Amino acid sequence: MGLPEERRKSGSGSRAREETGAEGRVRGWSPPPEVRRSAHVPSLQRYRELHRRSVEEPREFWGNIAKEFYWKTACPGPFLQYNFDVTKGKIFTEWMKGATTNICYNVLDRNVHEKKLGDKVAFYW
Repeated sequence: MGLPEERRKSGSGSRAREETGAEGRVRGWSPPPEVRRSAHVPSLQRYRELHRRSVEEPREFWGNIAKEFYWKTACPGPFLQYNFDVTKGKIFTEWMKGATTNICYNVLDRNVHEKKLGDKVAFYW
């Protein structure tokens, strides 16, 4: 699969097509400029930058994301600990061990009450 430009078929047109090419349906889509301007991730370039940071600087990247949430109990120890090298012991990941939050509050209540977004469409398919 891959990113849109990696799925493009060689040949006619510059728009990404479905891998099967069935019925000539377009797989890629570009939102209108006004949507892009207000989007959290407005471009593929920005997505790649965020992804790179999440891989190269995971503590800083995810630490900044975590600051955007409500925490009932803050993380008492290291924010992130991990080992992916079997020669250094057991494989593990620990994120915010000991911290507690309320996902429903972070996802819904905070956006409706604090950010006054109760009259906005949250997700439209």
